[in-house]
Amino acid sequence: MKSDVKSQQLRTEANRLYVHQKFYDALLKYNESLCAAESESENMGLAFANRSAVYFEMKLYDKCLSNIELAKKNCYPEKNLEILKKRENKCLQLLKQNDDANQCEDFLSSFELSYPGNDELPFIANCLEMEVDSKYGRYIVTKRHLKVGDIVAIDEPTFKVIKADSRYSTCYDSNVFQRCGGCMKENLLGLIPCTSCCRTMYCSIDCMKSSHKRHHKYECEIVDELLTSGIMHIVVRMLLEGLSLFDGDIHEMEKFLTQHTEPMTIFNLNSKSWKSVEGRRKMFLAALSLPSCVSDEKVDLENYENIFMKTKKLKGLWNSNESFIRKILVKLVHVGTHYVHGIGGWSLNQKFNEEEPKNPSFYQQLNGNGLYLFCSLLNHSCAPNIKRLNVDDKVVVIVSRPIEKGEQLFDSYRPNFNNQAKTIRQEALMKDYGFVCDCEACYNDWPLNHNLNVFSEELLEFAWGLHEELPFMTVADAKKMLYKCYDAIAQHHEHFPSAELIVLQECVSNCLILITKPSLQFP
Repeated sequence: MKSDVKSQQLRTEANRLYVHQKFYDALLKYNESLCAAESESENMGLAFANRSAVYFEMKLYDKCLSNIELAKKNCYPEKNLEILKKRENKCLQLLKQNDDANQCEDFLSSFELSYPGNDELPFIANCLEMEVDSKYGRYIVTKRHLKVGDIVAIDEPTFKVIKADSRYSTCYDSNVFQRCGGCMKENLLGLIPCTSCCRTMYCSIDCMKSSHKRHHKYECEIVDELLTSGIMHIVVRMLLEGLSLFDGDIHEMEKFLTQHTEPMTIFNLNSKSWKSVEGRRKMFLAALSLPSCVSDEKVDLENYENIFMKTKKLKGLWNSNESFIRKILVKLVHVGTHYVHGIGGWSLNQKFNEEEPKNPSFYQQLNGNGLYLFCSLLNHSCAPNIKRLNVDDKVVVIVSRPIEKGEQLFDSYRPNFNNQAKTIRQEALMKDYGFVCDCEACYNDWPLNHNLNVFSEELLEFAWGLHEELPFMTVADAKKMLYKCYDAIAQHHEHFPSAELIVLQECVSNCLILITKPSLQFP
């Protein structure tokens, strides 16, 4: 519930943090204050104005100016306008003297497909295609030899949600008040609040309007419960976004799905039509088609029913067609459980990583969950030949071991063979996915890290030396070392698995993460 009293308390806390130059924490508190402020209250203008002061201290003058404008438009007291005008004039002067270089970075521009894109799906290399058989179901193969380091797909989530439940206590506020509830961009924390709830912010008015139309008009009253509900959040989000494609008419949605029963995958779609209602409906069908067989025996929908009973809109939907909603929820629970991937990313807090004991420079927090229609077709191997890299909310699929023409691309659903014993891996895969893994690592019972063979002490020394140096490297140096690692892995791949190649693979991961780490972080 919006509360000016709460908003003022939060702004006071933020002011205290600002005085101690804890700018990241101050911005989060100002954002929380904005979310709590009542509509057309002075608290809105004051929070935007105070937030502009943080951006001024960070030399983010464009951000400072935009927040000054937001303060003026949101009931900032006239008696204090002179203060804002002085700050505004200083910003304008400083902008003339300095380039405002610390804008939101476009990390995706560093990654592009290594081969021409598919005619209808330009974010997937045209050498990849889907096949189907009784053992693997649907899977992805390549029509040409793929080299280590090749980028073969840049997949975008069809559905996504911010993740607030985490073993890291700092995740809740840093995600909810740092990232847009629609597109998940952090926008250097320069967000605007939902006009109704206290736990959703947006990067722009357009994103707010789009999110409200697609899902937030249903979620707004129950956002607190959804943010801490785990996989339930994205399951409900998928259902509600699907429903919005039928203007909220559950009967029209049922009619459409009854008429379209043929299984569909991303390879049946055309990206040019994705912004159309018909294109989005097909994407929803592809999501529902992911589970090859669905049983409702182990799906408990009690918590979902409880969620639907909390608002008038959702309760009306449930009561109007409960049997159909239950049927769709069972499918979506399977999708959410088996096909949704975590979305990793960086906090803008430079001290966020200090508590993480292993390689703090390479620790990303979990920002959200997303359903990726291409990546969902990748089968598992305990010795995967591709790596998934989160860049913003997208997944860049990179070849990590040579893949010959006609071979399958393999992801990993669990720790790799070198990090976990075969029996533990197989028990977990059977429990969570229902199959006995017979990948090359399981079939040959490849050893754990401490038992791996060494074929070159010189290469092992190089790999470990690089591993130790990486946390202190510049982005430019990391890019150079990335390609050296690619070359070494490709040149010596006949020795896989070996200690040298496993360490080099980890160096590749760390290089890639370092390349996508924001250069600007808030104290």
